Amino acid sequence: MYCGSNKTALQSQRQIAGAMMALIREKPYAQITVSELCKTAGISRQTFYSLFTSRENVVVFTLQAGACDTPDIAPPERSPDRTSALRWLCRGYSEYMLHNRELIKLLVDNRIDYLLYDSFFDVLNGCDCFLAGVEPCLRDYAASFYAGGIASVARRYAQEGCITTSDTLQEMLMTLLSGELF
Repeated sequence: MYCGSNKTALQSQRQIAGAMMALIREKPYAQITVSELCKTAGISRQTFYSLFTSRENVVVFTLQAGACDTPDIAPPERSPDRTSALRWLCRGYSEYMLHNRELIKLLVDNRIDYLLYDSFFDVLNGCDCFLAGVEPCLRDYAASFYAGGIASVARRYAQEGCITTSDTLQEMLMTLLSGELF
């Protein structure tokens, strides 16, 4: 996926992502071709492949371009008490689920919600504020664990009709990810 700063390329990425969202609202993801996506976006196949590697890559771009960024709230100061850091993470992702419920529902309905996990993992693993100071191997496992938990809750949220509030989602995530149930 293109990650540069060229304004034309960035605009083309947004056009392709917008076209993907329009098409996935109209028909199943499996029936969307790269050719159709290019035609809808008004770009050439060459441009598409210079910016993305696949249709899945377009969905990941959509998730990571505002959907899976680290939470908008400031992280707590590093302290021995990790509860506030976990609450920060849970709050950010519960708000993400609420604000992006249509996208999550589309992913679940099209059986491509595994892309949520992939995106969450990449963002958590690349975030300097996530488990700073933890050895890289353990950090990778932690990112995988948290991404899996959050993606599973997002999937269930979509399956239940996206009716749960952000506060309820935050508390569910806190309970599940903190290990309180054991």
